[in-house]
Amino acid sequence: MPDPGKSSPAAQPITAETLNRLATLVIPHLTPGEPVLVYVLHQWRRIGHLTIEPQILSTLYGERYQKIVIVTGNLDLPGSNRAVAQCLDSRITVVETDWRDVLALGTVDGGLIDLRHLHLLAMSARSLIVAFWRAVVAGRRPRELHLPDSLRERAHDRLAARGIDPTAPFALFHTRTMQYLPGETHHGHRTASIGRYEPSIRRILDAGYQVLRIGEPGLEAWERSPDGYLSVADAFPDDRWIDLFACAECAFATAQNSGPIWVVAAFGRPSLRTNTPLEHLNLPYNDDLSMFKHYRRVGDDRHMTYSEILDARLPGVFRDADFAERGIELAENTADEIDAATAEMLAKMRGEWSANVGRHERFRALGKAYEEAIQTEEWFVAEDLAFYGYGHPFGWIADATLKDDRFLE
Repeated sequence: MPDPGKSSPAAQPITAETLNRLATLVIPHLTPGEPVLVYVLHQWRRIGHLTIEPQILSTLYGERYQKIVIVTGNLDLPGSNRAVAQCLDSRITVVETDWRDVLALGTVDGGLIDLRHLHLLAMSARSLIVAFWRAVVAGRRPRELHLPDSLRERAHDRLAARGIDPTAPFALFHTRTMQYLPGETHHGHRTASIGRYEPSIRRILDAGYQVLRIGEPGLEAWERSPDGYLSVADAFPDDRWIDLFACAECAFATAQNSGPIWVVAAFGRPSLRTNTPLEHLNLPYNDDLSMFKHYRRVGDDRHMTYSEILDARLPGVFRDADFAERGIELAENTADEIDAATAEMLAKMRGEWSANVGRHERFRALGKAYEEAIQTEEWFVAEDLAFYGYGHPFGWIADATLKDDRFLE
């Protein structure tokens, strides 16, 4: 999931000067006779946030407001993607600024502030995402993004020149490493080694799909890529808009718990999620298939059971240092586990997969009991984390996780 960081209102007061700056950005986009919803998107250099937050605004507020203005940073900076703005709901206008005090408004939880002609939605990303998941659980269907024909046609030409048939079925592949956001070391538990995915990639290719990898360049170790495989990151280092084509047009994606899975989801495509931590803010609403990393105590090779993970409140831990403080480490899925989960996903795509209903019901029952328990725990309530996506009937868990009887003890 996108970074769940949250700031308190007291830590980021809203000043009159900041509101005046915000107004100068928004006034040119006001609509006579009706208020405009204004939202500040603080984490625009994370593709997951840049995609899911506008999707949420469209889903939750698109019927109430005819225009939504999103104020954010420079979309040409690394990690961002200017082409996202072309895929959003027509109600949404994106305004860029480098005023840091205005951008900091995106960390404030102040609710909906009525400023007459504009209504400022002061919500941190975490609070917005939790509100979204609660609405989805209650029956709201997320609005999807749409790839414009102009981007699709440009991508077709570029990929065809690289030997990829963009009209034939392909799978998206993404793996996150510590090269993502250099200098930040808190997200190691959300990374995965690309070498363990080689059997999975070859299985997908053998099933008749092409494979497009997005993300960081220079990760592959093989001397020659197999036919039908292309690292978009290496082939088009300056054309990251092609990533959106890959997310929007793929038959399915295989990835970890990182921003691209939410871009894929926003375009209505399913994902195989491997090496996924058990985190609160996950709701695989597109019938995704998930496989989790193994949790264990440092110095102990035994994998923790799901109940042990929940009892230790580990789904509420988001940073490497916090895991280390608790004496917990996360182990990656093996190549065999990833390959087995890939075989399941391919069976799902063929309509030949059936869930182990009893084990899924047990998994969700444990998650639901955990969510009910944390409703009264002060820290989870204060951090707006008294919601646990895996306690709700969305998505499926791979047999590579559920076949271990001890896991569900």
